[in-house]
Amino acid sequence: MSKTNLRECSTTEMVAYSSGQCANSLIFNGLLGFAMLYYTDALGVSHLLAGLALSLGVFWDAALDPIMGHISDTTRCRYGRRHPFILIGGLIMAVSFYFMWAIPDIFKTNTTLIFWYLVAVSLFLRTAYAAYSIPYGALGFEICTDYMARTKLQGIGTVMNMAANLCGPALAWMIFFQNENGVRATNVPDNFVHMGTVFAIASGACVLLVFFLTLKYMQDSRQMLSSGKGLKGFVVDLKEIVTDIYSRWVFAYTFVVIMGVALVSSLQMYVYEHFMQFSGTEKTIAHGGSMVGMALGSLLAVKFVKRWDKKKTVILGCLINVVCHLTLAVLFLPGLLKPGQTITVSHIHVPIAFIIFVIFHPMYYFGAGVLMPVATSMVADISEIHQLKSGINKDGTYSAMFVFAVKCSMSLALLFSGYCLKLVGFATGKDMVQSPVVIWRLCAIVLIVGPLISITALPLIAKYRVSKGLLEQLRKESDEPVASLT
Repeated sequence: MSKTNLRECSTTEMVAYSSGQCANSLIFNGLLGFAMLYYTDALGVSHLLAGLALSLGVFWDAALDPIMGHISDTTRCRYGRRHPFILIGGLIMAVSFYFMWAIPDIFKTNTTLIFWYLVAVSLFLRTAYAAYSIPYGALGFEICTDYMARTKLQGIGTVMNMAANLCGPALAWMIFFQNENGVRATNVPDNFVHMGTVFAIASGACVLLVFFLTLKYMQDSRQMLSSGKGLKGFVVDLKEIVTDIYSRWVFAYTFVVIMGVALVSSLQMYVYEHFMQFSGTEKTIAHGGSMVGMALGSLLAVKFVKRWDKKKTVILGCLINVVCHLTLAVLFLPGLLKPGQTITVSHIHVPIAFIIFVIFHPMYYFGAGVLMPVATSMVADISEIHQLKSGINKDGTYSAMFVFAVKCSMSLALLFSGYCLKLVGFATGKDMVQSPVVIWRLCAIVLIVGPLISITALPLIAKYRVSKGLLEQLRKESDEPVASLT
């Protein structure tokens, strides 16, 4: 057995690495927030088919992740195991994202062709996304190995992700989707194309930025010890990680809790648009507030971990996440508060319904912001434990399996969201008017069903056993002394 070298990482270095999250955010949140609206409201594809096409892309991405993790871990190259994939995969990802929105005219003749185009481009985009995101995530495991600093690194990454989300998808409502002359902005295809073009250029620039800012971490991997290559090596790696007594509970917990969050995220735009009837500016405030809430949760996660360690922190994040949306359900669904309701204070009309919504909805994401970076840092701890026992670094494969759990969960959530829209009777097409009953049912799914799915994950994380004390004990038991790289 050999010890993992302890690498101290400054805040500046963490921010430099986390710039790659901006590319992740623009691609990931751009798709999650607008793809369903684009293909259904603007292009007329049925919600069930659009949900199916998008979920196939996510599932394909998820299936590629463990393979990509193994490929990255076993790559022998003078330019390292991570950076070539980050650069090439990231640039292809940005170009593919553009074509998600800029559909050639030949495919616009009917919705069936649009559906198959969406399937093909989504699969291609998700392949490039896996090639970028998995080595990028593994690089984060390697540049910071301190127990507490891992949470800080992931927290800063989430903050950068949310900052890009705020400046991108959230601000997009004000820039690209202002209703004009009585025409609903989300019914105009060109609005989505303009947004997709800007996001694609910005994400490509972020890929180049993180590549050059992290070049100092590039290590010649030609002589590094690794597990076997090929199918046999992949199967062995996969079996070791799936049967790891520590990782299985983190993966299972993440799968369930993300399913609830992803269901809410994929349908919340419909709540903004149809239930709350927000203006473009109000949508930006509501959506941007959720990004601020998640960023604040990520920043405070480090303080929570110092006080309660990681398991209790993710439980706290999950409870905050659930309680906040259930509170909105209690207020809005029975009609105690109505969308657009105001109260008069000193002759001033105060939009009380809007204010309550933009308090508790961001707090829902505050809880998600607490639990997600901590869960990611848990996987880094587990990967180190494996290296302490085996002497082999499998950060890429551990990172990939974690992302695999996240994406499988998201794939099912997207598929379920399309089914939910059909189940509640949501009408397809730019000129369709939704009945109040349909809109109420959809809001109930977002405010009740999503949080209830997440809360069922708590018994799973309760079985997690890794703590700071355990990791330090295993380090001491390792044969070789720690080499501090400062």
